[in-house]
Amino acid sequence: MTAIGAAHFNGYCHCDDCRRSNGAPVVSFTSFKADQITWQSRESLCEWRNGRFARHFCKICGSPVAYTDDDIADEFFFYVGFMSDATEFPPEHHSFYGEKIRWLALCDELPKSEYTSF
Repeated sequence: MTAIGAAHFNGYCHCDDCRRSNGAPVVSFTSFKADQITWQSRESLCEWRNGRFARHFCKICGSPVAYTDDDIADEFFFYVGFMSDATEFPPEHHSFYGEKIRWLALCDELPKSEYTSF
């Protein structure tokens, strides 16, 4: 996958669904509009649906790649851990902060929303 132009959205997600699908206490993601993305091999992805969300995984290694939301159909949310250089996508806020795991200590001044900010 190659994306042209700036990312639309960078952030952390604390929702239960993101945590479970990635096996992590918090997930960092970046998003691009569908028309910014060129897929080299979309056939290597498999999809798992949970309501309006679709999770996309690599068929070869099982790594989580991205998710889509039917309510925001023109956008792909890529997990920063999947990106070639994660340092290019610093988070700008926390989404679903109300679902944060209690023991997770955060020391940043980023905006925190109870739900989503996009």
